[in-house]
Amino acid sequence: MNEKEKMLGGVWYLSNDPQLVTERTTTRTLLQRYNLTIASDFMGRDAQIRQILGTVGNNAKIEQPFRCYYGKNIEIGDNFFADFGLTILDAAKVKIGNDVKIGPNCNIYTTSYPKEADRRAQGLEQALPVTIDDNAWIGGNVTILAGVSIGKNAIVGAGSVVTKNVPAYTTFAGVPAKAISSNFDSEWQTIIDITNKALKGEISLSTSSIQRAFNIGYGRTSSLLTTMEDNNIIKRNDKGKYELCIKSVYDVVIPDGVSVKFPEDLEYFAANWQMIINAVNDALKNKRETISAVNIQKLCHIGYTRAALIIDTMEANKIVKSETNNGKTIRKLIVSSIDEIDIPKNIKVKMPK
Repeated sequence: MNEKEKMLGGVWYLSNDPQLVTERTTTRTLLQRYNLTIASDFMGRDAQIRQILGTVGNNAKIEQPFRCYYGKNIEIGDNFFADFGLTILDAAKVKIGNDVKIGPNCNIYTTSYPKEADRRAQGLEQALPVTIDDNAWIGGNVTILAGVSIGKNAIVGAGSVVTKNVPAYTTFAGVPAKAISSNFDSEWQTIIDITNKALKGEISLSTSSIQRAFNIGYGRTSSLLTTMEDNNIIKRNDKGKYELCIKSVYDVVIPDGVSVKFPEDLEYFAANWQMIINAVNDALKNKRETISAVNIQKLCHIGYTRAALIIDTMEANKIVKSETNNGKTIRKLIVSSIDEIDIPKNIKVKMPK
């Protein structure tokens, strides 16, 4: 095993190895050119940073000056932003996710030295990877030490020294950095509330609709939608728009240790599913191959908005499917019996005889 393989493998290695010295010198030459490039040359700077780093996502921006060891051990995601003076000592992998923000004069170290003076004198080093997950915010003058992982949506306060992992949805600050707050519960409560309103047809799953309904910013809304998608609450359809994957807010799987309050409107969902059963039964009895929101509206004596929501719920649960007929979208019944309908857990309905 050569010194580079030792370095990337997390074992003790000699940093003055000729191959490693050559690679660091090559990277330093590229960095000198990058840092002296005119600030307004956005395309040139982007091309240079992509030459230096291992992986660079879309719309990533690193302000000058920037410093690193090797460059190729650094991976950054989409919409990454680093302010002036970022230093990354990337002897090990440094993986940074999407939508991460890093304040000025921050340091990310993957290297450490032996505690024993005689071993330090030999020039030994060890490198451990650092990971920063999606949508994390690192304040100015923060130092992140080797082997640390920072979770999704976490915040690290300015001036902190991060010596241990930062869980998702928490705020750390201090020297050494410690947890000062957690917004994990509140984020999942908002997810429950969004899901509830979407199931009831009160909002759509668009960013703008959620922003208006909950008075929150674009960044937080995007993060919430990503979490919902990661947890199979929503998915993107063929048109790229979000749609629900679940039938009831009670189908949301809450992470262990998280406390949320579920809405006290189980009767509302039960009523919707009762209307689905009644509509399907009516269509089967009358040998109709299609069901429309207007059919449900008349049969169940409800408003059109709620009837349209019920039709969407039926399609999501593979009771009907959309087809185009003479330029119009129709919902064709794809079950031959009400017994084929999978009722959500905790929902009680009366099945017709």
